[in-house]
Amino acid sequence: MLFAEAQFVDRDEELKFLRRAFARKGAELLILSGRRRVGKTVLLQHFAARSSLRVLYHVAAQITVREELSRFSRRLASFFQDSLPELQPFTSWEALLEYLGLKARQKAFGILLDEFSYAVEGDRSLPSHLQSAWDNSLGRTGMKMVLCGSSISMMENVGLLPSSPLYGRRTGQWKLEPLSPEAVALLWSAKNLAEAIEAYGIVGGSPLYITRFERRRGLLENVRDQVLTKGAMLYDEVPFLLREEVRDARVYQSILSALASGARKFSELSSKTGLDRAHLTRYLATLNDIDLVDREVPVTEIHPEKSRKGLYGIKDPFVAFWYRYVHPNRDRLEGGEAQAILDEVVKPTLDAYLSTRIESIVGLLFRTRWKRFVPFTPAHAGRHWSEQEELDWVILDASRRKALVVEVKWSAKKVNGRLVMRTLREKAGKVQTLQGCSLWFVVVASSGFADSPPSRGDERFIDLKKEKRDRGRPSAQKDKDN
Repeated sequence: MLFAEAQFVDRDEELKFLRRAFARKGAELLILSGRRRVGKTVLLQHFAARSSLRVLYHVAAQITVREELSRFSRRLASFFQDSLPELQPFTSWEALLEYLGLKARQKAFGILLDEFSYAVEGDRSLPSHLQSAWDNSLGRTGMKMVLCGSSISMMENVGLLPSSPLYGRRTGQWKLEPLSPEAVALLWSAKNLAEAIEAYGIVGGSPLYITRFERRRGLLENVRDQVLTKGAMLYDEVPFLLREEVRDARVYQSILSALASGARKFSELSSKTGLDRAHLTRYLATLNDIDLVDREVPVTEIHPEKSRKGLYGIKDPFVAFWYRYVHPNRDRLEGGEAQAILDEVVKPTLDAYLSTRIESIVGLLFRTRWKRFVPFTPAHAGRHWSEQEELDWVILDASRRKALVVEVKWSAKKVNGRLVMRTLREKAGKVQTLQGCSLWFVVVASSGFADSPPSRGDERFIDLKKEKRDRGRPSAQKDKDN
């Protein structure tokens, strides 16, 4: 079966945030943001269905202001069992907000306004109208309002920046991040954590992507049918995302393609794309704002913002996978050669490709599943590289005097754990910024260890094939039990 009907998983902290806000007395104005496909709509709908307070969920559309007000009027008529808004739809946001203020003074309720950025695109004065309504009436009621949007920059301009109309009125904000590898494992039939990480390395943490895969079929079969096959939703997903998020998508396509081909330094990107420093800087900033690209600096750098060692990369695993395997093979894929591309291109290179992305995925697990293995409060985490040595992952405390150093071995064969550990200790000892630190070491292997080394003292060995996927209950079940 497809996972469109899959159980709602994870998002426990986000649900707690919403519940706490809705339980407080007085008005609440919350801003929920996050990139497209990250699960904002499902989160709001899930919360609305289980809220102890009456909640109206409404999603704005890319239509005219008149049409949007008419749609919203019908929703309000049904929600309040009041025929007047349907018989005489509101013709301005001021009138609609005044109506909400009148109802909120009678009894508290919640409004979840999804795709708020669409409503703002239709009427740029909406945030100012909402500011006025909040100051004059809504802010003195018990109403709870959540404004949600995929355009991160627009949501910041509306409520998070000092110059924004709603700055100072918002009572909370949350940026929704992609699901964790453990949560993706709950939506995929992984036998162990190694298989879950492999799936995460392809589809990332967007729940919609993994829910397109069929459980009864293998991972690569799903890649062929859902990603490489013309007409499948994920086949054209990345170009669609770019068209939704940016203007002149062709330039951004060029930058992402260059990144996927191995150009990671600013100078390399400029050379491959033909963009000068000013234009490339602006485009990279936009890609960073929409969570598609990030700039990575060695975690051991004391002043990362001043470092000249920064490397750019595609942040989202699915976007990276799409540019590695779909974009350069579009001609053949358009001709129906999905199976041939899978056999000739994907299968022979997939392990090598995943090994370039696996460190950051494993690093995420030290925030959650393996948090207990970090014997101090972590403050910094990331890769280290220099002309002398490379370390897959390093976690540091705030003082940079304690460090957990991680080596990840992603291969089809078991590795000699003791040998890898000795090599890791030697490499860490050569890193100048780690000298004098209290060090702990972890070796992570995708296929296990040939010598079955024991974890002891400052050394730990993690066999991903022996690590069961998270068996925790999905949030939907937890809600029923509460």
